[in-house]
Amino acid sequence: MKRVLLASALSATLLLTALPMAQAATLDWTPCGDESECTTVTVPIDWAKPDGPTIDLEVARHKASGKSHGTMVLGDGGPGGKSADWVKSFKPDTTSNLGKNFDLIGVNARGLGKGYEVSCATQSGPEHGLPSTPEEFATLNAENRAFAEKCRELTGPLYDHLDTASNARDLEAVRAAIGVEKVSYYGISYGTLLGQQYAQLFPQRVEHMVLDSTMDHSIPDGTTFSATEAKSAEDNFGRFIGWCDKTESCALHGDNVPAVVHTIQQKVAAGQVKDAKGRQFTGITLDALTFRAVNGEWAYPELATELKTIVDTGISTHENRTYPSYGTVHAILCQDWNFQLKDYADYQGLLQRVTEVAPLTRMSDYTQHTLSCQGWPVANTNPPKPAGPQPSSVLVLNGRYDYATVYAWAENLSAQTGWTLLTYDGGSHGTYGSRPCMTEYSDTFLLTGQLPPKGTHCAEVPGGTREQQQQRPADNLWAITK
Repeated sequence: MKRVLLASALSATLLLTALPMAQAATLDWTPCGDESECTTVTVPIDWAKPDGPTIDLEVARHKASGKSHGTMVLGDGGPGGKSADWVKSFKPDTTSNLGKNFDLIGVNARGLGKGYEVSCATQSGPEHGLPSTPEEFATLNAENRAFAEKCRELTGPLYDHLDTASNARDLEAVRAAIGVEKVSYYGISYGTLLGQQYAQLFPQRVEHMVLDSTMDHSIPDGTTFSATEAKSAEDNFGRFIGWCDKTESCALHGDNVPAVVHTIQQKVAAGQVKDAKGRQFTGITLDALTFRAVNGEWAYPELATELKTIVDTGISTHENRTYPSYGTVHAILCQDWNFQLKDYADYQGLLQRVTEVAPLTRMSDYTQHTLSCQGWPVANTNPPKPAGPQPSSVLVLNGRYDYATVYAWAENLSAQTGWTLLTYDGGSHGTYGSRPCMTEYSDTFLLTGQLPPKGTHCAEVPGGTREQQQQRPADNLWAITK
């Protein structure tokens, strides 16, 4: 594939603020996937040094099946989702409004594409639970640091430049290479941070943007991040309690569910509960168990039965849980967020804050990302900050009980930027394509620019099977018509 290098023609100053409009490069598009085409665009590893070492970004395009209304970039979640691979997976029978009306573009982000992957000695780093002493906290830091330093050695200079702001500048280089004046954008989950930063760096290049289940890059530190995630898990557990109170088939129906959980917490702390292999059941495994309430009603019966089994027998059917660090995921997270804790006392403060806001669910799955960044050797190159007022060409979507990108983040982002927030009054992570009301408002905005009225809510669609709840939300993007 023909390589295109745009960076060397532009000054570092311009690259760090806004790229000017460029003539369309002569890109060599070759067939890939079922009905897509692929090319590469070359960008500098360090945007502050445009004449330095480079990588060749994988770019995929799926042309509109009807008359094209412009170019739309897709931003996958994760971090770690491969947007070019997402586009390549599209089927020839695409019939949605977006598939008909937009040329769809995906870029495999830094650390995720062929020839520019993150390389580590092992797929994942050291497994960890919750440190309970200063010595264990120091060990966590040392093991994380050793793992990441080996990844850094094997990956090379790119490892220090995996942040989302660098990916936003990459996206602008792709836009310029394609030769379009503006792009629309759909991002889901962590892909919303890429959209936000692109809109902030290059507002004049945004046609319309939908941010589905959004990050809030104004979160100042790991304690606040963990507390907001934990509060969302606690709110979801409250929905489980309400279901159990009104559902006779619930194994804990008629019981005081919070009291049951507190009893189990006490038994676990006293070493009176065993896991499925006969080992002492850990508090972090109990927290992971109560976190299952976020999955919705299909998960409630099994959760209730497991809690009753533990409180009655002192034995869990689940094995103990630990959390590893990952070379790519946490390299991105630790550069985008200020997760480093100063010392063991700071860590204790995090635990106290989380327990205050979430006494039943405590350190849920998503709070663990903070611990995986302890000891990380790469600088926080894309530090969080409030977004500030932004152009109004962005629509934010979020579920009220979203367990991963919590609703408070969407509220904060909307308040900081003035962007319209469209709320789904349920627990979905990802609402476009899987929730008809949210999809209709989004389609109208993307195709016409008409935003829903401020404060618009879409009613929760009750029920749903395990398969429906676990479906990747945006996969439906290609099957829905108006």
